[in-house]
Amino acid sequence: MNEKTVAFIRLAIPLYAMINALLLSLGYSPIPFAPEKVDAFITGLIGVISVLWAWWKNNNITPEAQGMQKALDDKKAYNKLKDI
Repeated sequence: MNEKTVAFIRLAIPLYAMINALLLSLGYSPIPFAPEKVDAFITGLIGVISVLWAWWKNNNITPEAQGMQKALDDKKAYNKLKDI
């Protein structure tokens, strides 16, 4: 996970708890989600995001694609050496 995702999760969880506490202190019922439903939603969301990421990411499966990726990596390495 990248730092933005971790930061968002670290913000979302306490924010959810604070909103529930505020609602309770004002006499309203808390957010009507059971912790199990929140867990299931987060797990499902992570699953959907990971599937979309895997679909989007460039996966070089065929020999031709692997060869072209190697050529690209070699060219990038050459350009780095040339710039030094």
